Amino acid sequence: MPYLRKWWLIRDSLGRFAWYTQEMAEIPLFPLPLILFPGGKLPLQIFEPRYLDMVKSCMRDNVGFGIVLIRQGAQVLRGNQAPLPSVAGRGTYCTIVDFDQLDNGLLRITVEGQVKFSVINQHEQADRLMMARVEFEPLEDETPIPANKQHLVNLLKSLHQHESVAALDLKVDFADARDIGCRLTELLPCPNEFKQDMLELDNPLERLSALEKQLLKMQDK
Repeated sequence: MPYLRKWWLIRDSLGRFAWYTQEMAEIPLFPLPLILFPGGKLPLQIFEPRYLDMVKSCMRDNVGFGIVLIRQGAQVLRGNQAPLPSVAGRGTYCTIVDFDQLDNGLLRITVEGQVKFSVINQHEQADRLMMARVEFEPLEDETPIPANKQHLVNLLKSLHQHESVAALDLKVDFADARDIGCRLTELLPCPNEFKQDMLELDNPLERLSALEKQLLKMQDK
């Protein structure tokens, strides 16, 4: 369908660029018990046949897939009759930025979040891969960090020095409230429902304020 609103370029795993718009598109979904934001990176080990085929198809066709939070149900299907999990209505479209075949036969990939999307409808393929028609959402506006939120910047800088975080090679703009809020939400041990609420916020400053309140709750426990 024609679509004339905002366009942007996204780089794929082979360094090629492709144009994306806010139009509706059909993408495969990868339900997980976690949240990924645009700009975040996530290492994954792929072993289920449906996801191995999905990754091969994505790399061949220069496309990505959607990561969505599992709200109820299992991540791994145990048997042909096992129901697919119930998932959140908003997620993040990601592309593969690194891959490696492991000695145990598993495929290890690293994905990077690109843009958020809303699920319009979904269906199941014959191989039990979950597909969805989605609408890509506009990127949030660049937002300076207020002076009274500088302590959140310092917290992220501290987390950024941890070995497991440093290994992700995240590109963080410590002057941008979008990066601070998104990376903190990904890295802090907050409940997934809270993280999903943060994903669904479109205002970076509201996200920082909500993170402050969540940190106070965590300190009181």
